[in-house]
Amino acid sequence: MGQLLSTTATAFGLDISSEIPLWFLAGPSPTPSGRTLAISTHFDQAASHWPPGAELICDERGPDGSVNFRIETRPEAGYLIYGPAYGAHLLAADGETLRCFPEGRPDGVWQRLLIAQVLPFAALLHGLEVFHASAVVHAGQAIALLGPSRAGKTTLALELCRAGASFLADDVLTLEARGGSLYALPGTPIAGVTRDHRDERDTAQDVVAVNDRERMVRVAGAAEPAPLNTLFFIDRRPDGPESPQFASGTDAQILLSATFNFVLATPERLSGLLEVCSLAARARVELISCGSATSAPELAGALLQRLSSSA
Repeated sequence: MGQLLSTTATAFGLDISSEIPLWFLAGPSPTPSGRTLAISTHFDQAASHWPPGAELICDERGPDGSVNFRIETRPEAGYLIYGPAYGAHLLAADGETLRCFPEGRPDGVWQRLLIAQVLPFAALLHGLEVFHASAVVHAGQAIALLGPSRAGKTTLALELCRAGASFLADDVLTLEARGGSLYALPGTPIAGVTRDHRDERDTAQDVVAVNDRERMVRVAGAAEPAPLNTLFFIDRRPDGPESPQFASGTDAQILLSATFNFVLATPERLSGLLEVCSLAARARVELISCGSATSAPELAGALLQRLSSSA
């Protein structure tokens, strides 16, 4: 990597400034949004001054019961987001300042939690919404790819980019209601690809970091927000159809459960979630059913054919 002394970037709808390099945010950045987040990093400290008696609002654990990450809150102090493997992050209640405590973790580890959980949480505090989705821009319009973990959202997004789309977001899609329309905002220029996924076309990938589950690769991201007019929910299951099948996604629960964050439950946030879901319901919402063996190229081809046939 080349020398990087500081970071100024726009991601998740936030104008982020940091006095140290943040490699997971390095690269060309979209137009500033006007919503600021100042990050300070404290390598020689721990988040030990967090007030006692904070409320535990999230306790995310792995299959073996070990703690993945936790979120605590105190009204006057903001939010503590931390994990045994990732260090700690103290996010102000207004989402405008963030103190990071790597606690000896490598950049590729503590910055993974930063982009996966902390920055999306900050976006919520700024009045935006976040969906559990990857996304691309195709023909000037954003396409959201939703589904549970391991549904293949990221590999499908990368496959669509090989067909000419622009990468917009990986796993967390930031949304903004603007003038009665819904816009999808660029995330980070990083995609997390599962380590067991291998593609001979990926030999030139710029791998930023590797962990037990995934390779973090740099991608050329979309330069600007794009209007969201299509949402595809991926329903991948062992007994699914051999060829992808499309159906209208008319169930309101599909949209309401698409949020990436079930933790922040203030009246303002819930009102914003309902507004975003209402706007999303006016877009094209479809369910894609497929089998576990359906490949990303096959799924991307079916999706593009579906789009072209209804254009």
